[in-house]
Amino acid sequence: MNPRRLFIASCISLIASAFSFVIRQDVLPAFGTTFDLNATQLGFIAGLAFWGMAVSMALGSFIVDALGMKQMLGLAFLCHLVGTLLTIFAPYIAAGHSAYYVLCAATFLVGSANGFVEIGINPLAATLYPKEKTHMLNILHAWWPGGLFLGGLLSIVLSNALGLGLGGAASSKDATTFGWQIKMGLILIPTLAYGILFFTQSFPVTERVASGISHQEMLSQALRPMFLLWAFCMLLTASTELAPQGMQSLVLEKTAGINGTYVLMGTSAIMFTLRHFAGPIAHRLSPVGMLTGSSILSAIGLYALSFAYNTPTVIVAATIYGLGIVYFWPTMLGVTAERFPRGGAFLLGLMGCVGNLAIGVVSPWMGSVNDNITYNALTPELQNTIVVNKVIEPEKVKALPEAEKQIVAKAQSEGAKWSFRYVSALPVVLVLIFGAIALSDRAKGGYKPEVLRGDELSPAEMASDY
Repeated sequence: MNPRRLFIASCISLIASAFSFVIRQDVLPAFGTTFDLNATQLGFIAGLAFWGMAVSMALGSFIVDALGMKQMLGLAFLCHLVGTLLTIFAPYIAAGHSAYYVLCAATFLVGSANGFVEIGINPLAATLYPKEKTHMLNILHAWWPGGLFLGGLLSIVLSNALGLGLGGAASSKDATTFGWQIKMGLILIPTLAYGILFFTQSFPVTERVASGISHQEMLSQALRPMFLLWAFCMLLTASTELAPQGMQSLVLEKTAGINGTYVLMGTSAIMFTLRHFAGPIAHRLSPVGMLTGSSILSAIGLYALSFAYNTPTVIVAATIYGLGIVYFWPTMLGVTAERFPRGGAFLLGLMGCVGNLAIGVVSPWMGSVNDNITYNALTPELQNTIVVNKVIEPEKVKALPEAEKQIVAKAQSEGAKWSFRYVSALPVVLVLIFGAIALSDRAKGGYKPEVLRGDELSPAEMASDY
């Protein structure tokens, strides 16, 4: 067993997950063009990735200790491979609008792959680095925004090289231009890389197993009141971070006339850099103190982003938002591993599961808010003229007089911005909860991780044939 190689492979598997996220949100507009889908349907597709992730994490959290982390990552590899290929060939598997259901199934599979990745790599990192859990989980999860930046960059390069429109859409609905299919194919590169690295290594047993904690005691940790509160916070942090990011291309195209993938790349660069410094910041502020500050910044940034109307205002608002969400996901997992270590991989999986369930609900809800407010902002005449199944037909808009085109553009902008504005209320709730926990910790002498017997063992001593 080579711990360094296992950690590197874990980082690459997270890059594959990030590629699937950023490329999917980049090509969502192309899905709409190719398959005649409205924002609610596109939001549902985006949300299915998180439903798949939630289901796989719920299942995996119960069986990871029995099957082993290597088997979880094998399932991730298989789902990444099949789901990506199914998406690429969706126009040829089913005709016309029926391909929507193929896209739904494919996105669910890719989301399941991302869940199995998390189920494998989070307890693996906690096992390999038992005394640096929050810090190393932040470094590991730095490769999520790192993958977002790289995947977004490659998508934009391909769009420019192939002369494609937004999201890789062709100038017509002819899917044979292969624009968005080529982009989806990029996911296969890190997928094959992490598969090769993982499958040639032996894995340790999880920290909980090495510590001799019973299965029953592990399950009982999920009923602790503080863990239930922490899981509720995960619902809100995940929704604040990932749901708006997944809808940025749809929103910012309408509100500011720019490609949201550029914004996602910018915030990802901030997150990638700062997650490498999580250890010193957590030591100074405490992990819960970090999360309190993150909630304040993310509330301000997301609310400001809903008002941004051009490139400079988007850059300012997105920077504040990026600084806010930078530590959410890995620090929530790090605190779970440090304060509830007896729950082991099971609680880490549950945290990911509830987070993704929230995103799976919030993403289509954001799309529905977008559609409904846009529709209601149109005049009755325009509603009857250019809207079919709440989809505004671009060809019909082109035929409108200039004054009516401006009404349509304003309505679309209004619907898009409110989908962000509503979500910005979630981190306000987090400020209150995290602030109260931080004050409680300070009154008790500060933040204190719980140490298990397994924390004192080296990865080699915990090695197995898994």
